[in-house]
Amino acid sequence: MRTEEDTPLADRVLLIESRADEGALAAMGQRLPRCSVNEEALFLSYNYADVPVGRSFGCCFRRSDESDVVWVTTTVVAVTQQFGFGWDVIPHGWKTLAVLQFEPEIPALIRDLPQAGAWFDHPVSVLVSDADTWEARATSRQRSTS
Repeated sequence: MRTEEDTPLADRVLLIESRADEGALAAMGQRLPRCSVNEEALFLSYNYADVPVGRSFGCCFRRSDESDVVWVTTTVVAVTQQFGFGWDVIPHGWKTLAVLQFEPEIPALIRDLPQAGAWFDHPVSVLVSDADTWEARATSRQRSTS
């Protein structure tokens, strides 16, 4: 178990690989709720800490260009993994299939992600974090380019 407080601020990001396709949802997502209009089932890469269902974040940004940020409330709605059991956290160090809710709507950088049937089909391309984490990463990037 690793808490968010035990994780450096700049590392507190959810790593999104892709959107889950219908085959993935049928095989692994049976215990996930059906996604509403502003929700998406996503493959997440290895997680930075135990993140509880209900946890909200403030932004999404592209891994390839972290200055391309969208300020959107993103909430963890449900979590599972390859065995299809529902969890109450995204566990530290695990790849998971999670339903995330976006308010006021799903941003284009999420809608434009490719669909996949499993993890590793696509590299991590979108990150989700709080404003403090995004700012810490921006400050770190500025220092490294100076």
